[in-house]
Amino acid sequence: MMFTLNLRPECGVPVLLAILVCGLLSAQTIPFAFAETKEQTTITSQRMTVEGKSRRTIFEGMVVLKKKDFVMRSDQMVVTFKKGAQAGSPDTEEGTTSQVDRIEAGGNVVIEKSDGKATCGRALYDKDEETLVLTESPVAWQGGTKVEGSQMTMFLKEERSIVEGGSRVVILEE
Repeated sequence: MMFTLNLRPECGVPVLLAILVCGLLSAQTIPFAFAETKEQTTITSQRMTVEGKSRRTIFEGMVVLKKKDFVMRSDQMVVTFKKGAQAGSPDTEEGTTSQVDRIEAGGNVVIEKSDGKATCGRALYDKDEETLVLTESPVAWQGGTKVEGSQMTMFLKEERSIVEGGSRVVILEE
């Protein structure tokens, strides 16, 4: 596996970046929490670029995000972290936290969970809204049901979904 870390010298190296580099050196994976609970999330990829000023980390090439029974695969994934102060560093406007703000996956996105599966061209996870929006030909399967539409919005806390743009449902009866 190849990892690339691109930093601008004028940005300095925030604590988050040091933690990410240590994680790369020791395990070649990056753990962090992206939901309300403090569960471990791991992202692996062929290449990683950290953009400290914009609070983004870009993963490219066979990207796999794993959290408990949730797995998301894609060609590229951009993780944006919330603004705030790092532990042990002074409050600054450009500081970052280890809390994820949003995750955008693109290119051959496959999402698998114990009770279903979905595919699409793009997926956007919003932490504050607890939503997962699938676009670019999304298709989802759960049990014997297949759902298609132009856009699917999954409200994770509420366990409900909205399918827009020519929704089509196929129910396979046993």
